[in-house]
Amino acid sequence: MAPPDSLHNLTVAVRVRPPSEQHVGRDRIVHVLDGQMVILTDPRDEDDILRAKRSREKRYMFDIAFDSYNTQLDVYLATTKPIIGSVIEGFNSTVFAYGPTGTGKTYTMLGTGDNPGIMALAVNEIFALIRKAKEHSFFTVTMSYLEVYNELIRDLLAPDSGDLELREDNSGLVTVAGLSEFEAQSTSEVMSILHEGNTRRVKQEVPDTQFSTGFQMNRKD
Repeated sequence: MAPPDSLHNLTVAVRVRPPSEQHVGRDRIVHVLDGQMVILTDPRDEDDILRAKRSREKRYMFDIAFDSYNTQLDVYLATTKPIIGSVIEGFNSTVFAYGPTGTGKTYTMLGTGDNPGIMALAVNEIFALIRKAKEHSFFTVTMSYLEVYNELIRDLLAPDSGDLELREDNSGLVTVAGLSEFEAQSTSEVMSILHEGNTRRVKQEVPDTQFSTGFQMNRKD
């Protein structure tokens, strides 16, 4: 069994967030072209003689580039929906957001009640596919939620468990020893657990805080 040929092993996407309140009205320096190229331009400074003749433009290519007007659904459909079918078939898949504090990672992944993010949309589709397959297959869905802060691993769903460690089992698989797992039955239950864990994240403006949500499905035909 192999994943569809149309899927890449790795897709890198970038999302341009809308300007913050203090930046509204300023010259725009980030531009998305053809859904793949991001162009950065320097703010014009007429007094910068040393840079006057240098190129004021940098170009970067990605598999997918989302502009500030692209919606949560746009991001989900292009980055995550194509792999959901493979997940149901038993393939491991990972979707994560990376970037400095304040760039919109949490919004993109979790979203809001009125504007759900990748997690809610993906989990909702997973449970919809499970319901369709329930006549000939049985699924169990478990989830974990952890945070890495200053190289320490914390279980956001079991805050009293202390710092956890990475360990390698007999098969060579690296796991987080002692990480809790919760069985979930619906999207609303998953999101409720995620929001509860989110309240336990370290609340500091630091660039080296990361959080991860893991879902595991067992299927019996």
